Amino acid sequence: MAAILGAGQELAQGRYVIEELIGEGGMAVVYRAMDTSLGRVVAVKTMNAAVASVPGNRERFRREARMMARLSEPHVVAVHDVGEETLGGAPVPFFVMEHVRGRNLGACLRDRPGGLSLDRSLRITADVLMALAASHAQGMVHRDIKPANVLVADDGSVKVTDFGIARALGQDGAGTALTGTGIVIGTPHYMAPEQFEGRGGVDERADLYAVGVMLFELLTGTVPFDADTGNAIGYQHCTMTPPTLADAGADVPSTVEDIVARALAKSRQDRFPDARTMRLAVERLLPKRLEEEGGYRPTVRNGTAAPHEGDLHAARTRTGVGAWGGGRPGQAASGHPEPAAPAPPPAPAHLLPAPAHLLPAPAHVLPPTTPFGGPALPEAPRGFRERRRLIGRSYGLVVLTLLLDVLLYRADIPRGLVVLPLASSACGFWLAGKGGAASRTESRRVGSGLLQVSALFPLVTHAALALASLIDLGTVLSAP
Repeated sequence: MAAILGAGQELAQGRYVIEELIGEGGMAVVYRAMDTSLGRVVAVKTMNAAVASVPGNRERFRREARMMARLSEPHVVAVHDVGEETLGGAPVPFFVMEHVRGRNLGACLRDRPGGLSLDRSLRITADVLMALAASHAQGMVHRDIKPANVLVADDGSVKVTDFGIARALGQDGAGTALTGTGIVIGTPHYMAPEQFEGRGGVDERADLYAVGVMLFELLTGTVPFDADTGNAIGYQHCTMTPPTLADAGADVPSTVEDIVARALAKSRQDRFPDARTMRLAVERLLPKRLEEEGGYRPTVRNGTAAPHEGDLHAARTRTGVGAWGGGRPGQAASGHPEPAAPAPPPAPAHLLPAPAHLLPAPAHVLPPTTPFGGPALPEAPRGFRERRRLIGRSYGLVVLTLLLDVLLYRADIPRGLVVLPLASSACGFWLAGKGGAASRTESRRVGSGLLQVSALFPLVTHAALALASLIDLGTVLSAP
């Protein structure tokens, strides 16, 4: 789409001076500009003149600006101003947003072909979910969550943008599309099954499905479903079971697998009920990962390059909407996210969720304790590697217990020390049980069944040794 403004052109009676084009899409273009009144760099988004000439489009564009301005959330790109300028004899609306120096998430992923670290992926996902929770509380479903629409600033902060194809949910349940009608819209790789099938009432759980796809891509460098055409991708989303993170080469805890599997459920009822619940599930994993997994390293397929920090808006962005073509999402370097094209006709939607300040406070739960009254360590997610390590230790304790038994019977050692092999057997039994147990997702991994079988020997052996030690202990205690 050809640019409609040139460098040096002024808007709002000279307040905003255009510097350069930084992004363009089906409906709008984005420029970097200077706010001469406040002396700051801003991003100006304006409609394509041809699109602006269609009745109703200007109002939809202004409504997008108003909806974004209502989101007082640090993880959503802020809107500063809105106006209208006469260009080529026709009124064209524009709005002014904060200019974010950094990169979009899609560009970061292109520099890291194997995906980002687990900790960074979870933190980005939690920030995106925080932005969506604020959006959903205002009754607005984004419907195009993807790495290209997530901006990562130079200071590490994360912001969600491009609400151009959002749908506002009225209190009466009537949906109001913020774009045009008649075209199925979105990015096929990240769209929920109900969006492809055209079901009524696409709600906030469609955004959570897209977040699940994005988290999968952050951890593996690939999307769960890919094909040559959008229709083929949609068929996979609607009918095929998504691959696990392990299948894609990521070594992560089983609880991360469970979060992704729940977010990618075909039925909306099987996903997380809202963004706040999913965010809490993600944040719950953040302090545990390094201790239990011994340091996570992302899977790399084609080499890894260090992330390049530059201007987020340094390259143009094109959005493929309406007509779906082949190729991986986000192949072009993205600047300000991709402005959207017309959306499907309004459909019945769920009622507006309750505002966050009206939600009941979570119940306080006392921390777990040990049998001796002290605080217990938090239960950590167990991945394949951790389970293997636990079972290996239980085998080592089998040898230690047998050595202790031999010493007690052959050496001149007080019989009261029979508690030592008993304690060793109890610890080995516990380790074998922990290593043999697996979550539903983890049990599907290749080799998990072999681990469970290998855990049976130490379980049975430790049980027998512990029973023998108990009998010896009883004999010692009953002796005169």
